[in-house]
This record gives sequence, C-alpha cells and structure tokens, in this order.
Amino acid sequence: MFLSDTVAYYPAAVYPAFRMTTAVDTTALPRRAEVVGAGLMGTGIALILATGIERVGVTSRTQESIDRSRRRVARYAADLQAHGLLPLPAETAIERLHFTTSLEEAVEGAGFVEESIVEEAGAKRSLYRQLDTLLAPPAILSSNTSALPIAEFVGATGEVRHPERVIISHFVQPAHVVPALDVVRGPLTSQETVDRTVAMWRALGRLPLLMQRDEPGFLINRLQHALVREAVRLLAEGLATAEDIDAAVQYGLAPRFITAGPLKQRDVNGLGMHVKVATRLWPELDTHDGAAVALGHLKKIVDSGALGLENGRGFYDWGGKPADDVRQTLDAQLMALTRASMELRGTV
Repeated sequence: MFLSDTVAYYPAAVYPAFRMTTAVDTTALPRRAEVVGAGLMGTGIALILATGIERVGVTSRTQESIDRSRRRVARYAADLQAHGLLPLPAETAIERLHFTTSLEEAVEGAGFVEESIVEEAGAKRSLYRQLDTLLAPPAILSSNTSALPIAEFVGATGEVRHPERVIISHFVQPAHVVPALDVVRGPLTSQETVDRTVAMWRALGRLPLLMQRDEPGFLINRLQHALVREAVRLLAEGLATAEDIDAAVQYGLAPRFITAGPLKQRDVNGLGMHVKVATRLWPELDTHDGAAVALGHLKKIVDSGALGLENGRGFYDWGGKPADDVRQTLDAQLMALTRASMELRGTV
C-alpha cells in the first residue's frame, strides 16, 4: 500500500526501529479511527491516521473549532506534500477526514480512538466514561495527554469498565511532522492493547517509544522538561539571555542529538571522562532550589499576563505576528531539516 514510502519518509538510518518493518501489515490498521479534539495536536494526529486509514472521524464541541481544524489540516497536508513527506496525495488524505460535533456519530464503528482534549483529568474522565459506553472492545481508547497518568482519567473505582483497552499515545508538537511518540501502558492495560497500538503507529510511519510504567510526563516530556527547567533557571538568575540559552540548544546540542541521543553521545565521548564531569555537575542540578527558582520565574511571567505566542509575549516579544504564520514557518524549517537528513543518507 504505502509503507515502503513511509520507511523512506523516516529512514531506518535515523530511526532504527523501522528496520523491523519491510512490508505493509494491513492487519495493524483499523477500518475506522476517530480523534476527539480538533486543536493543534488533534488535527495533526488526524492527518497521520488518514495517511493509512480510509475513514477518520474528527470531533469537537464547536463548529468554530472544526472550521479551524479543516483549514489547518489542508495546510498541513499541502506543506508535507511540498516537502516530499506525505505518502499519498494530500487530497486523498483530506477526503478521508470526516468532521462533526456529534461524538456518537464520529466514533461509530471506530476501532481506535485518540483523545486530544484539554489537559484536565475531570474532563477526560467524563469523556472516557462516554467512550467506554459507546464503543465495545476490542476498540482501543488512547489519550494524547502530556503528563497525566492513566489512573487519573480512567478512575480507580470502576467508572470505565474496560481499563485494559486504555493506553496513552502522546505526540510532540507539531504532531504531523515529528515521527516519535510516547506509547505508555497503565497498570491495567493489556499486552494486546500495547501490541496493537505499537503496530498501528509503526504501520503509519511513526516511531512509537514504549514506556512500561505510567510515570507522569512519560519519556519525551520528562527529558524535555528537565532541559527546559534548567533553561528557565539560567534565565531567572540572569546567567544568560533567552537568545543565548536557545542558541546553546539549537546550535550546540540539537545537531549532535540528530546523529546520537544523550546516552549514545556519552559512549562516543567516553564514560570515564563523563563520570568525572557528572560527579561535579549532577549534584548541582539535582536541587530543590533550582526547580523552585525556575517554576517561580515561569509563574511570575504567566501571572503578568504573558502567555507566549498565544497572546504575543512570553520569553520573547512576538511583535504581533499571527500565531499560525509563526507556526507554519517553524514547521517548514523542521520539514526541510527532516528532508535534508533523508537526502544526506541517500534515502530519497
């Protein structure tokens, strides 16, 4: 069908997990899927699903949100196609998406549901009770939560009758571009649910990273927030400007991490030397004061009314630039880098 394209789309040289897949496993893909929540993340995830699944429902509470999602997904698909990063025509993917404000209509017949609503446990609990009633097993119920453990939205008192089919599939923004995602099992998640979820994302050209314990923040966000916390502390204590802190990551760390992650880098650099540096540095990083300083500074910014790109000011002054335009520019840069890495490895 198209998996050979998606293997080239995210080459094995960069993402070794894809060496395991050499042919399309159509049994890994449900006939229908659904995304609940039509925001930035939900829209990107819906497009991913539509690259392989012929009918994908997208539901939101308001028509305004749906209209916004339609505009975004058209742009996302066109951008990916322009960079040679879409495994089928953009029009075909878009035609597979069916938008509605009716949850019942959207999930009818779905074999996989991805929830991407607000990051509030109460709202998610209410939704999962509905989904558990509307969809009988073996349909899988998956959450795009960024940090909440499954128990916080499934509940511990039987609100959801089939917790064995609940799992987390947490994507990184922009979801339609970044291939890696966390797949997290809860204490009651069945092995069958894990296996089917991992197989589905692989068949769709993604790189699922399995976390065997439901620990808040999972794999990607725990690593990301450890870095961000220290970046905010450096800024709060006046040790460097926001521009220099960002440049240290963009031009110092990020290029190296494309070729080798933090653990492989330590092997390459030498563990004997690394243990000496770590012995001196890690105790300074592992302090309550560092976290308190960073969190206090971040809260102070938010309390002042600065929310970042959303309202034009945060760590940076965005100068009134439209948020969607800024995101599209950054997405284009990321897609170009993805394409360049493929060309360097001779996979396109």
